[in-house]
Amino acid sequence: MPGRAELERLRDWLAAAQRPLLLTHRKPDGDALGALVGLALAVEQLGCRPACTLFERPFPPRYPSLASAVSWRYWPEEQRTLEPGCDALVILDTCSLSQLEPVADLLGRAPRTLVIDHHATRDPIGTRPEDLRVIDESAAATCLMIAEWLPAAGLQLTPTIAEALFIGLATDCGWFRFANTDARTLRAAARLCEVGASPSALYRPIYERDPISKLRLVGRMLLSLELHAGGRLAVLKLRQADFAETGADRALTEDLVNEAGRLAGVEAIILFTEDVGGVVRLNLRSKSFLDVAALAGRFGGGGHLRAAGARVTGAWDDVVPRVIAEAEAALRDGPVN
Repeated sequence: MPGRAELERLRDWLAAAQRPLLLTHRKPDGDALGALVGLALAVEQLGCRPACTLFERPFPPRYPSLASAVSWRYWPEEQRTLEPGCDALVILDTCSLSQLEPVADLLGRAPRTLVIDHHATRDPIGTRPEDLRVIDESAAATCLMIAEWLPAAGLQLTPTIAEALFIGLATDCGWFRFANTDARTLRAAARLCEVGASPSALYRPIYERDPISKLRLVGRMLLSLELHAGGRLAVLKLRQADFAETGADRALTEDLVNEAGRLAGVEAIILFTEDVGGVVRLNLRSKSFLDVAALAGRFGGGGHLRAAGARVTGAWDDVVPRVIAEAEAALRDGPVN
């Protein structure tokens, strides 16, 4: 957890903002969205009028409570109305330029920039004298950082804020199954529950209300399953035709990479997703020893030791075998499960 002086500086920095523009990465997950909502509602107590801004529509359907918690704005379609009044830029759950491409120009001309993140991968964002970076790689989620900061800043943790932060914390920890779940994580989760977050009520819309199109997409993905590196690497694939023929929205792919984690003997999983415009999206996971953030970094991405991603521009038939070969090489000298 950041020290007291840094926490106080963070409060002062935000209190000086009148109309901060809050942003997160492409394809926002529960931690990104929960952090946006939680921080936005919290800084309103400081007199700020934050604008929670996303890059893509539609809003991820698995998070209905977050969809209605704030008024969402969209970039670049609302750029002309959002940018003139923006006196500060707040970036949550990423410090990677590749995940912030739609606002690449804005990053250079924003009056001030704040980064709050827990990822190991970071670019030179928020490094000017007037900027601030609060980064804690030991935190299981960005929502954990915000949950710890609120009482230190003297701000009220309301039931709505608690629900938003719990969603982000729980989803980034696989509902407290992943290796990043520790005592610190569970203490924060307990505090959020005491304020009003209900784990069972929040779980259902995220994991138990999928449309049939998602199950059909999962079926297509599982049919693509390949094992490499002596069974230690599981490869999953989703092509554009899979989305077209199942009717599944691309926002439904969050967490699908974890499906292959149930396989005995598998250390690493890669999900390749064919995006429009000649882009292949990589989702990478590992169980015990492979540093997938380092692997993703070779392709312009990044993330955590056990969970990472990248967006690679290139032909599918070139990108897929190249990434598999790199993963096999990384696994070759690793421990045997």
